[in-house]
Amino acid sequence: MGSTLTPIDRFVLARLSSNHLTLSPEADRRTLIRRLTFDLTGLPPTPDEVDRFLSDTSRDAYDRLLTRLLESPRYGENQARLWLDVVRYSDSNGFDWDEFRPKAWRFRDYVIRAFNSDKPFDRFVVEQLAGDELVPGAPGSPEERDALIATGFLRLGPHDNAAPLFNEQERSRAELMSDLVETTGSAFLGLTMACCRCHDHKYDPLSQADHYRMRAFFEPVKFADDTPLDLEPERSAIVSQQESVDRRIQSVETKRDALLAATRRRLREERTAKLSSDEQAILRRDTTNATPLVMELKKRVTPNDAEIRAALPQAEVGPLKELDSQLASLRRERPVFTTGLLMTDAEGSPPATRVLHQGRHQDPRDAVEPGFPSALDPQPARIDSAPNSKTHGRRLALARWIVSRENPLTARVLVNRIWQQHFGTGLVSTPNDFGFAGTRPSHPELLDWLAVEFMEHGWSVKHLHRLLVTSATYRQRSTGTNGIAADPDNALLWRQNAHRLAAEPMRDALLASSGLLLQRAGGPPAWPELPPEVLQANPAFLDDNETRTKGWYPSPAADQPVRSLFLVQKRTVRVPFMETFDLPENSTSCARRTSSTVAPQALSLMNSPLAIEAATAFAERVRREAGEPTEAQIRQAFRFALLRSATPQEVRRSTELIRQHGLTAFCRALLNLNEFAYVD
Repeated sequence: MGSTLTPIDRFVLARLSSNHLTLSPEADRRTLIRRLTFDLTGLPPTPDEVDRFLSDTSRDAYDRLLTRLLESPRYGENQARLWLDVVRYSDSNGFDWDEFRPKAWRFRDYVIRAFNSDKPFDRFVVEQLAGDELVPGAPGSPEERDALIATGFLRLGPHDNAAPLFNEQERSRAELMSDLVETTGSAFLGLTMACCRCHDHKYDPLSQADHYRMRAFFEPVKFADDTPLDLEPERSAIVSQQESVDRRIQSVETKRDALLAATRRRLREERTAKLSSDEQAILRRDTTNATPLVMELKKRVTPNDAEIRAALPQAEVGPLKELDSQLASLRRERPVFTTGLLMTDAEGSPPATRVLHQGRHQDPRDAVEPGFPSALDPQPARIDSAPNSKTHGRRLALARWIVSRENPLTARVLVNRIWQQHFGTGLVSTPNDFGFAGTRPSHPELLDWLAVEFMEHGWSVKHLHRLLVTSATYRQRSTGTNGIAADPDNALLWRQNAHRLAAEPMRDALLASSGLLLQRAGGPPAWPELPPEVLQANPAFLDDNETRTKGWYPSPAADQPVRSLFLVQKRTVRVPFMETFDLPENSTSCARRTSSTVAPQALSLMNSPLAIEAATAFAERVRREAGEPTEAQIRQAFRFALLRSATPQEVRRSTELIRQHGLTAFCRALLNLNEFAYVD
């Protein structure tokens, strides 16, 4: 909690007077724990956590708080939420059908684990681009399994499953390739590679050939959703169980076929008897012949399964149902391998990558080799063999170049994203565009210093967080007027930036304050309820299929109040409350959340089903904790929602509100205060 300046402070605060760095009084300490807890975990601190921090007057109280937050499982969940924005995460394909992806959540949980374990960011990048190339065979450890799951990054973009119905596979493949190039450029390099898909970049030194040189790294990829993720001895156990169940299935199928055989033979004989004598002669003479006439005759006399069952003698119907029931039960017992949303390389030589004239996949031109942006390295990339001999090593070469110290972009891009997380605006305010069309760094020397510091400390994201949030720059008040005239946008960081909670922290804070929030350890997403008008307006919901991937399937009510990170994320349908609070569109990389101020937000906090449910539960929690005395309820409610004591004037006004409208209305009002919705 001292005022010792770090290198960050010396870079950005040298011209500031020291009064802006003073922290103390209790109000500042309460603001600080709330700010730090939201920034690192996406959740408010509990009243007990605030009390412990305020009562701890030791010099290392803030450091202990920071360590506890960085070690909390909630830290990885919050950090994952921000990264999933960058890599355009979704639980569905997009396009008209927008089918649900039942296994996409494995990538989300991988990201949570990576941040909680402080996986070095360079390794994190390599795994997402080429994790499968690092694993020589079936995964032999949890780390190798995670490397395979990480390739879900390559699968997260929109995918048109209907393309084969219209013979548009080439168009769909071209869109996949463009998505991989452009998301890789935006997420890791801060480059707008979409601009050079059709022509040379208008601003940056990126040629159209550069786009396709990078595409060539991804040219061999194919879906690998059938890759087993189970480790030994689980794989062997699954195979053994499958063989055992398959033998039992075969035994039951043999009995069933024997039961149906007589009826099948009888129907065939009856149908054969109805053929003409010439047709019967042909069928007897040419039973092994595959001429069109013979095939047609066989089709006419051979009954299908439904016809056989319909003609079965009544005495055999019961035994058949029993056998069918046994088969269904056995098939449910048959274990399957754990699989995910994965990518790997197809076998054989990769097809040539050609520059597409004006970006049109129907007009390929000159062939190009895999290569990096030519302004940095104009030569074809060197492709070494990968640990996985079944892959081509191309993506691994790209990933290793991206995280090499010779690459001037990757560390700066990530440092800038973390700075934006803590200060509201990055040192480069266009996090996905470090090019000429983006903004210049407000503090270029600081950005360079932080990037080197980040790499020299093992690409540790937690070290970077610690560096930023222990600075006096971060711990400033968000109020003050000394710099308004000279720096109204706070580019010189003479104060902290207050900000409204984003969509997920807003919903999570409502649930946490009301006592409804369920903590969970990942797994398949929860499906919230949707208003009827949303369900009826979506064509895919009205045209669901037998695999139940197009519809909307609400989870049991008791399973819905989870962290927003664990809610299903469909591309064409978003939860109305979340969309109102600027949940981004997730078909492309989102560099920075917008923050609008519009009337529907106030109406949602007042009248949405979530707000009403939270207020009702909040009132029940207050009554349960404080009992019936009104003043005790008021003080407890302020403590839960605003993490502070109510002033005498607030007690008087709150008492009058409760007297006129009841405790639930009072709790609803607290959850609508700016003090609840903003972090300062």
